[in-house]
Amino acid sequence: MVESSIKADARCGLCKTICLKGFRGFTLAEVLITLVIIGVIAAMTIPTLINKTNNHEFVSKLKKVYSTLSNATNQIISEEGSPKEWAANNESLYNAYKKHLQIAKDCGGTGECFTDGNYKYLKGGSRDGFHSRTDIYSVLLNDGVSLTFGWTDGGACTNAASYSNVGSENKCAYMHADINGQKGPNTIGRDIFIFALKENGLYPGGCDEDTHCHSSAQGWGCACQVLKENAMNY
Repeated sequence: MVESSIKADARCGLCKTICLKGFRGFTLAEVLITLVIIGVIAAMTIPTLINKTNNHEFVSKLKKVYSTLSNATNQIISEEGSPKEWAANNESLYNAYKKHLQIAKDCGGTGECFTDGNYKYLKGGSRDGFHSRTDIYSVLLNDGVSLTFGWTDGGACTNAASYSNVGSENKCAYMHADINGQKGPNTIGRDIFIFALKENGLYPGGCDEDTHCHSSAQGWGCACQVLKENAMNY
């Protein structure tokens, strides 16, 4: 029994010696190289993941905004008849919608409910925002959406000139929505979209024309494409 115990202790001591001799640990250079590799992988993947997350959030918000505005439009048409009767100017257009929307702030006949910066195009470059405009009626909804009500230059429900890929036939008015208010990226086709009011309802920009929704376009025609595909594939 004693002899067996001695042999067992010897084997354990031999194993410990081998393990200790075989384990050298990591050098500082090896640790640094590993950290650099992890950093490079993170730098390559994290922005993509963030962009996908943001795009998913934008799609969800756009769907909610369109559903809210479309339902309100259908209710107004049911109650008041053709938009010819209630979309004669920006203020009357707003007055028709206000009882169907949850409004946090009424900016009146200005664009002050929008960011005071420029808006970017998908293709790059930028244009003036709505903040300083006085030819629209703007509000801020309870969920943080900035919304404009704009009358068409040709008059209510006419075949006016095409505007921003919302079509030219039977167009009564148009609305712009910044789906996250004054927050960025303030880019047309990402968080800024247009809708057209026609006699029979509300249409997302791009549904009745070439959408021009791709990375080398301005982005005005993207609302319809995003809603159809449930994604921002551009």
